[in-house]
Amino acid sequence: MALKLACIGGGSGLSALLSGMKRYADLEIGKDNIIDLDSLAAIVTVSDDGGSSGRLVEEFDMLPPGDIRRLLFTLSDADELAGLFEYRFSSNGELGGHTVGNILLTALTELKGNFPKAIQAASRLLAVRGSIIPVTLDYTILCAELADGEIVRGESTIPLRENREPIKRVFFEPRENGKTHHHPTDGSYECQAHKGATDALLNADVIIIGPGSLYTSIMPNLVIKGVVEAIQQSTAMKIYICNVMTQPGETDGYAVSDHVKAVLDHAKISLDYVLVNNQPAPTEIIQEYVRQELVAQLTRIRSLSEEALSMLHGSTAHPMDVLNLAKHISLLSAETMQVADEAKVQVSYNRERESLEEEGMDVVEADLICGMVVTEGGVEMNVIRHDPEKLARSLVKILKNHPKLQESI
Repeated sequence: MALKLACIGGGSGLSALLSGMKRYADLEIGKDNIIDLDSLAAIVTVSDDGGSSGRLVEEFDMLPPGDIRRLLFTLSDADELAGLFEYRFSSNGELGGHTVGNILLTALTELKGNFPKAIQAASRLLAVRGSIIPVTLDYTILCAELADGEIVRGESTIPLRENREPIKRVFFEPRENGKTHHHPTDGSYECQAHKGATDALLNADVIIIGPGSLYTSIMPNLVIKGVVEAIQQSTAMKIYICNVMTQPGETDGYAVSDHVKAVLDHAKISLDYVLVNNQPAPTEIIQEYVRQELVAQLTRIRSLSEEALSMLHGSTAHPMDVLNLAKHISLLSAETMQVADEAKVQVSYNRERESLEEEGMDVVEADLICGMVVTEGGVEMNVIRHDPEKLARSLVKILKNHPKLQESI
């Protein structure tokens, strides 16, 4: 008996999850498969404002297509055409940096009249299994309130901010005509959920949250009016997949329990299972993560130092402004040793220190990782990610405990 799955997330994390599920389902054809791709729903954040998506948002006043495009590629049965969909132009002209898929989704939005119809048309074109659903149709700006009260605006800005105070919460402001309008940050603005997303959650047998960037891929779904209510009302089994690595600017030094606490602080929901990796990453890759973060940290310190020196050389600089910069530099310097702590780079569950089981969650540990090479800013880097097939097989083991399946045995 197949289960109806609703997966919540965005970016590369949700793509890895669905890629693993698709491979598993394809391998299990003709067997007693519990994953039915045709009934699967992928509920996707639409808060991306960087790269190709950001440019199209500004030029065409549309929802960002990037995360949707990636999942269309992942769930497509038309391999050759899907590969073309992912092709990224390399020129320095207006097309440079855009993907064929992003441009096609933009064209389909104009032809069909709205974004959901564009996704449906692209899904038919690519022979996509399952449904890909934007979590909202509202045009928004993702914002983060830091522990010191500073507000950072823009999804792509949040992990790159100079102020590395921890993130207290994320929320939305409305975006109008491609521009940011600063509205009250007291939570009075409510982004509305797309009905297709809430219907999928209410009809699901299993709701899977993650993996993905905690504050820029997961949380943007969980702060939308209607989404949390639908999860709360749903009788589905609820699973959270924790990230395998911390993310600079988002989850510096986070343990598994910190990830879970952040989710539950934003969304008052219950979780039945938390799936975590227990395989150590290669030392050389961990060291590379530390090196990259040290470079970023020291670059921030250098930038602030140069700003302070420039102010001192100016005739109108107020000493207190320079001292405030010096205080900021001192705080960054003090944090540098924490940045260099290899133990805080990989996310692992420590049963002696973390007590999620006492809160009614079943923590499932498994080997979930693989190494891969990614290119960011034209630079190749060795990184650790979720292995799609390991992830799918670990999830299937959890799904086999679903009451609906137990009743059919």
